[in-house]
Amino acid sequence: MRKTKDYLIFIFAFVLIAAVGFGFYFFYTIQYHYEESPALKTIPVSEVESAVKPSLKLPEFLEKPINMGELKSKKDKYVTTTVTSRLEYYYQPKIKDAIFYSYYYPTENIGSKKINEVIIFKYGENKHAYDDETEILIALRVFNEDTDLGKANLVGYSKSSLLSEFGTDYVTYADNIVYTYKNKVLIVEIEDYKVEAYYYIKLNSETIDANLIEQIIAK
Repeated sequence: MRKTKDYLIFIFAFVLIAAVGFGFYFFYTIQYHYEESPALKTIPVSEVESAVKPSLKLPEFLEKPINMGELKSKKDKYVTTTVTSRLEYYYQPKIKDAIFYSYYYPTENIGSKKINEVIIFKYGENKHAYDDETEILIALRVFNEDTDLGKANLVGYSKSSLLSEFGTDYVTYADNIVYTYKNKVLIVEIEDYKVEAYYYIKLNSETIDANLIEQIIAK
């Protein structure tokens, strides 16, 4: 009888120790998987977006969105030039013998869209010559896709591609995404999550506020 009792106590102790050990093992395993499994972690969208750093491509693009010499050589036979007015917010070097020109570059399948326009500051003896390497790019108004624009061929980009290219350091105004860098501004019109048109300008000031953006869009 004594022997049987000892056996029962031994078995009970063994089962108890095994149960406690299994309990600790089970708790550790669950805790480990909870901490390590990506599937169980969620990050708010706002945190994901804020973690995206501004793209280094944006300053590079805004400093020189097109190669004017290459564009003119490709479009020599398909261009209309005209003297244009200087808007008060346009960048203008302090040169008296100067003028603003618009170059209009038609593309295929324009339809009801406007023609792509490049606005140039020209000065000196070559200010009326199309083949002028001293001219300064002031603005781009682009409504149509055109591979001759090179990296400035943004019309048709998806919104996600645009943000991937230039980052999320922007402000929104109506249906427009607005990027700025120093005295340059890029106003991108988005429609159905795609770039419908954009306006690039070199400004006479680095102060860019909502009133100025509204003024530019209204033109």
